[in-house]
Amino acid sequence: MQVLMLRRHARSGFAASAWVFPGGVVDAGDATLPEGTWTGIDPDALADRFGLSPTATLAMHAAAVRETFEEAGVLLATHTDGSPADVPADELAAMRDALNDRTVEADWHGFLQRHGLVLDLSVMTYWLRWVTPIQEPKRYDTCFFLAPVPADAEPAHDAVETTECRWVAPADVAAGDELPVIFPTWKTLIWMAEHGTVEALLAAAAGQATVGPIQPHIEIDGNGSYSAIFLPEDDEYPHELYA
Repeated sequence: MQVLMLRRHARSGFAASAWVFPGGVVDAGDATLPEGTWTGIDPDALADRFGLSPTATLAMHAAAVRETFEEAGVLLATHTDGSPADVPADELAAMRDALNDRTVEADWHGFLQRHGLVLDLSVMTYWLRWVTPIQEPKRYDTCFFLAPVPADAEPAHDAVETTECRWVAPADVAAGDELPVIFPTWKTLIWMAEHGTVEALLAAAAGQATVGPIQPHIEIDGNGSYSAIFLPEDDEYPHELYA
């Protein structure tokens, strides 16, 4: 089993130069996808599992698919007839550029409709929910999804927020590979390695009765600096801390 990871830009305001999973912030448009541009889930049935409204549950899934395309170039979609998404490379690139350009309003909905694309939200399996430690000035409440990458996909970093992409074996991290990652990423890779295969990991994630929040604890030394980060039942994080 391998997982696709991206390296954040060295000038990023958060986790600079760290290796991360594709992801980002939910946009307003993620909750208002036009009818016919998404399929695969029942937001009403999933709302309790997420602890969110049906609208926010749809937005979480839609954001995960959009960000995977925006940051990694992997479009988890089909045409309306179920055939694989077939969009000219230059138009895909232009759409990614528009999504990455925060100075313009990207017409993501129009792009999907023009090309008869349907986001397949069923491929996103909700697995973890990480919450930022209370000591952090920037707070995040983040849903982590799993998704198998299509065999014909050609992932690529966006050259804006990220500067490299790489397939990583979670077992290598578990064995002590010194990959620069922040604590939630490190623990997630460790837990991935415990399942061994993509199929086993997806089955375990889908079979969870609930998905509760995971919030690490940070210790602060006498000088007011972070000295350790960990989960109550675990050892300390062995890498450099990212503030």
